[in-house]
Amino acid sequence: MPKPYTVYKSDISYFSGKLEAYLRYKDIPHTTVDCNQQTLRMIGKKTGTAKMPAIEMANGQWLYDTTPTIQWLEKQHTNSSVLPEDPALRFIALLMEDYADEWLWRPAMWWRWVPKASRVTLGRRIAGEMVAKPLAIPLGFYFGRRQLNEWLWKDGVDSSNSDTVRDMLFRELEYLEPLFEQQPFILGSHPSVADFGYFASMFRHFGNDPISAEVMRRHGPNTYEWLARLWNSHHSKLSNTVSWVWPEADYWQPLLERIANDYLPYLHQNAMAFANGQQRFDYQGNSLAFPGTVTTHYRVWCRQQLQREFALLNPEQQQRIEQCFAMAGGLASLHQDGVIDSGLDQQLQLPITAATVKNTLTLRQKIFGQPRN
Repeated sequence: MPKPYTVYKSDISYFSGKLEAYLRYKDIPHTTVDCNQQTLRMIGKKTGTAKMPAIEMANGQWLYDTTPTIQWLEKQHTNSSVLPEDPALRFIALLMEDYADEWLWRPAMWWRWVPKASRVTLGRRIAGEMVAKPLAIPLGFYFGRRQLNEWLWKDGVDSSNSDTVRDMLFRELEYLEPLFEQQPFILGSHPSVADFGYFASMFRHFGNDPISAEVMRRHGPNTYEWLARLWNSHHSKLSNTVSWVWPEADYWQPLLERIANDYLPYLHQNAMAFANGQQRFDYQGNSLAFPGTVTTHYRVWCRQQLQREFALLNPEQQQRIEQCFAMAGGLASLHQDGVIDSGLDQQLQLPITAATVKNTLTLRQKIFGQPRN
């Protein structure tokens, strides 16, 4: 029988794993297609962005970018929502998804591309999916070096902070390990959008790449078990009664502090650099500094979306969230300098149709795709 969604993905792609786990959990019928050069060019032509994952619908429309894609699918497939009914907890879930998507990107890149064994293995494997076998070795070398430079050495990581970026994985496991001793999923009895945000880096990168996977097994066995549990979860097999948990246990505090003192200040400083027309800025957080990091247009939109979600809450709900983060340093960075418009709303309005596509890909992007997949 024809299925309503065709998912273009890669088995080692950060965000492909996130989307696949969500579709599996919701039991949403779909067909998968592994990406190669031809499919990436086709995705670029249809969506204006040569990135995976992307979803082609039976009516010819497209979905891309996992955050708006999941929110769009939630409106179409309402059973067992991954968004808590409590508006305040829903905001925290969305904040955690955004944090996991964007903040854990650097350590995921570090553990995949800095260790030589991982860089050679993954570079060659990715190249093998894109080109004929005789070209896989040289292209794999190129691809590994491109990712290493694009997402680390040319994006604020250097000898002064490389070890700290590496250790971001250990800091995350210190929070997740006691949590998964108490409950099966991040916010309670059932998966939420926060779980799928974390799953992106934890599954395709940390949990499967040759070096970091051993770190996970030794230092994060509860988290490693959660990866398999979430991948194998289907809403139809879980209880109809959902028990959500408010993040107030002591083990939440380190994560809330990282969000309040490192991630939200990063989003604010990035947005200010964007507003001032700066292509790079010197990020300074509580525990990390990224000198000369790239100003990221998309993360201006991420901050804007979080500000919108917070503004939709009533004063009592906003106060509950502020109290939750009070001991961690508060949410001042989320509100500081108000809303800075990213200008990406129309581009990320789903579904994508032929009339809305703006194809501005370079020749290199058409051939090799775009780095952030």
